[in-house]
Amino acid sequence: MPRVLFLIVFSFQFAFSQAVPNLASNIRTAVEADDPVAALNELERSKAANPAEFIAKDQDYLAAKMAMHTGDLVFAVSSFQAVAARNSVLRPYALKNLAEIARSTGNLLLERLFLVELIEFFPTSSIAPGAELRLAGNFFESGNYRQAIRVLSKGSSGENRENRLLAARSHLHLGEVETARLMFVDLADRTSDPQQPDDVALEAVRHLDAIDGGQPGKAPSQLTEAEHLRRATTYQFNREFADARSHFDAIIAADPTGPSAADAAFQIGRGYAQQTDYVEALKWFERVIERYPQTSAARDALLQAASAYARVVRPKEAISRYQQFIDKYPDDQRLDRAYLNIVDILRDQGEDTDAIKQCENVREVFRGRPPEAVALFAEARIHIAREEWQNALDALEPLSELKELGGSMVPGGTSLAEIRFLKGLALENLRRFPEAIDTYLSIPDGRGEYYGWRATEHLRAFRGNTASSDALALALARATAGLHVADQAERLKNARTVLRISDDPWSSEKAALAIRSAPQPKNLQFPPVPKRSVPQNISTGDPLADRLMSMALFDEAALELEKPAKAFSRIPANSQFAVLDALNKGGRSDLVMAIVEPMWRATPADIPLEVLSPDLLEMLYPKPFAHELVSTAAADGVDPRLLLAIMRQESRFRPDAKSNAAARGLMQFIPTTSSHIAGELGRDNFRQDDLYFPQTAIRFGSRYLADLFSVFPAQTEAVVASYNGGEDNMKRWFNRTRSGLADRYVPEILYSQSKDYVQKVMASYRVYCFLYDEQLKPLRRQP
Repeated sequence: MPRVLFLIVFSFQFAFSQAVPNLASNIRTAVEADDPVAALNELERSKAANPAEFIAKDQDYLAAKMAMHTGDLVFAVSSFQAVAARNSVLRPYALKNLAEIARSTGNLLLERLFLVELIEFFPTSSIAPGAELRLAGNFFESGNYRQAIRVLSKGSSGENRENRLLAARSHLHLGEVETARLMFVDLADRTSDPQQPDDVALEAVRHLDAIDGGQPGKAPSQLTEAEHLRRATTYQFNREFADARSHFDAIIAADPTGPSAADAAFQIGRGYAQQTDYVEALKWFERVIERYPQTSAARDALLQAASAYARVVRPKEAISRYQQFIDKYPDDQRLDRAYLNIVDILRDQGEDTDAIKQCENVREVFRGRPPEAVALFAEARIHIAREEWQNALDALEPLSELKELGGSMVPGGTSLAEIRFLKGLALENLRRFPEAIDTYLSIPDGRGEYYGWRATEHLRAFRGNTASSDALALALARATAGLHVADQAERLKNARTVLRISDDPWSSEKAALAIRSAPQPKNLQFPPVPKRSVPQNISTGDPLADRLMSMALFDEAALELEKPAKAFSRIPANSQFAVLDALNKGGRSDLVMAIVEPMWRATPADIPLEVLSPDLLEMLYPKPFAHELVSTAAADGVDPRLLLAIMRQESRFRPDAKSNAAARGLMQFIPTTSSHIAGELGRDNFRQDDLYFPQTAIRFGSRYLADLFSVFPAQTEAVVASYNGGEDNMKRWFNRTRSGLADRYVPEILYSQSKDYVQKVMASYRVYCFLYDEQLKPLRRQP
């Protein structure tokens, strides 16, 4: 072969061999960037370059998925049918997508044909159970209720509560009322937790009410007391208060002086209180106190009435009721709350002197018990609100010596980290900077440390303050010199100090190196982190999952990875990280958290973020539903990283999560709030179950945060506290501080759960801001 011709042929072959990998990379990049048009263009080039390989790698399936995104359903159907007609590993998913397209166009018959084929040929597929439920739903929507029952009775389908509910509804439509009734009763009774009836139990009770002649807001009349109570409890837990009241009313009407009447009346009042209708709640609480004075319900009503009076700004009546409770029930376990709530009422009225006296009274009555610490902490906060820094310090000093501080378990409780931070704040305001620096440094800082973070921010602010910069420089010099001491613990302590207060990159890198080179816990085992791009040739042991992951179709890959994820250690080590990444991108970060959080438990919480692997941190602080978060949050002027931090705390990214307060979905909305947001968004057909769809949960969460920021502008901690503990409560806590500084109003958060919630969400928000920009693009930091 002539030399020139050889060079031409060689150059063509080399260029072609380079083009194919580039095409694959370009396709994947476009898919991950959510750019279906670009992906289709690259796929067309791939098909032209090598038609046989295009089919062998099922790229026509990927083209069909992209065409669905662009709205070209004709092309999508044609391509899916081609995949379904051959022996492709993706055949079940092609059938699933064909069924979904048929349904979206209203063709239930065609949908049914595709579903039947999927179920018959792939009965063990991970998507077969969902196909069976959808097939039953198809028959139900078509009015073929008998066939729906047959589908639901096959195999394990009948064991699923949602399936059994649909079967019961089918029997009802067929006029088989007694069969339906028995099934509804069974569904209402057999919940995983009788104290927390699920959505299926709620639907079952609604159908039972309808069968028995009930109407919305009006219970059926011919029921036993026990049955009224069961249905009322189910409604009340799910915050369907009007229906709950109708059953409680029926109990009272049947026997006004009976043993259950007092509890029923109390629950009606409690329901009104949960709806923040305190005026109406008071009527019921006072009724219980007056008519049933010797019952336990009267005891509970007395406390609730006191709280309700405080909410409607009738402080004298509130204090009177609390004092009655103290006098009448001196041995009650909630006695401390009656004493301490008087402190809060006095503070809300601006009567600080009387509030301090009441604190002293509480400390005397509960000497040596947790309420003593709570009262002393309340006294310290009063002094902080009045900017009486020395008095605050005098209260905080003995407080730090008490053993039982309440923490996140006691309303109004505190922690050693919070006490130390407030001591540092008092010392800072007293301009005792060397002591303030030492105090702030005594609070550990790390990925989950709220007050450690706040202390670090104060330390760094000292750099620009001429009065404090000399003291900070001296502390930094001591810590820098200590990087070379022999004792490892002391060396690590000094390294952390340098990272917290130094603004010199060289010194910070030296400190980080000292921490990284320290021995790691023996039981610390993370999956190996690959190079930046996700590997193309992934091997999980499941060819279907591998193919979907290689195409970056993570939502479908996640369906296949659910089972392997539950046996994570069996996945080849070099594919584990890719599996976690695929689950995150496929919207199953709940599975990732279940895998990764136990791995992090052996990692000390005070390791600085700067020395941790960003890739591993991203597994612990994932960003599922990134596209929806960014687009939705931008429209509302909300930081998507804050939405992620709240989502992480609320549901651990489980779309189907439901709490013991009947809060639903990723963002855990209770019905009262979600219904209000639905009204704002014009969602006339909104149902509470819609919150289980991530897009809905994110849309509602973003709008609600925007609403809260309009109440508390630029006050992120106040917004987060309102999200958990209620806007009205946060207003009271906020006003007590007489300050817009989070460092002063976060300690005022009375509800222990809400305070703990704020600290955890804000610590997560800090990490999310460390890892991602506001578009949720990684801020690549090399550890």
